[in-house]
Amino acid sequence: MHGAALAYLAGMAAALWLLNQAKRSFWLFSLLVLPGTFCHELCHWLAGHLLNGRPVHFTVLPRREGRGLVLGAVTLSNLRWYNAFFIGLAPLVLLPAAYGLLLWRLGGKPTLGWPEVAMVFLLANLVFGSVPSWQDLRVAARSPIGWLLLAGGLAWGWLRIGKALPATIQSRTAPGRAGN
Repeated sequence: MHGAALAYLAGMAAALWLLNQAKRSFWLFSLLVLPGTFCHELCHWLAGHLLNGRPVHFTVLPRREGRGLVLGAVTLSNLRWYNAFFIGLAPLVLLPAAYGLLLWRLGGKPTLGWPEVAMVFLLANLVFGSVPSWQDLRVAARSPIGWLLLAGGLAWGWLRIGKALPATIQSRTAPGRAGN
């Protein structure tokens, strides 16, 4: 990994840490994470349109709710078993978007300056915005499709590990030849 990539990753880690520290001030935090919040809610909105969730309301106006913060929301009129999982977890698509943007910037031989600081801020916001909220997870958990995909993924992983494990154990316990 070359220096620019390390600088970007360190900058993103620092920006994410600063965003987390800003939670002490409701309005400062809300303002700093507004780009990520907008992208997060836009993912729900677009997934809702694509999957017949019928979005009826979109907001990124922050508010306090109990002891927590609600930074934005999308209201859907047709959240069903077949679309809840994908709509609830739609913001996860921001992770590959952030990765692609990072690769694009690194390919352009970045130099330290305000454009790179802005890009690090945007990348940190995309990563922050990609994290599903508890409400998103509750919506996704309503869908049997999500549970079936999770079970299938775990079964696939179990089978892959089961096939790889005997070969690994065998190669570690096989007697070595002279000269190795």
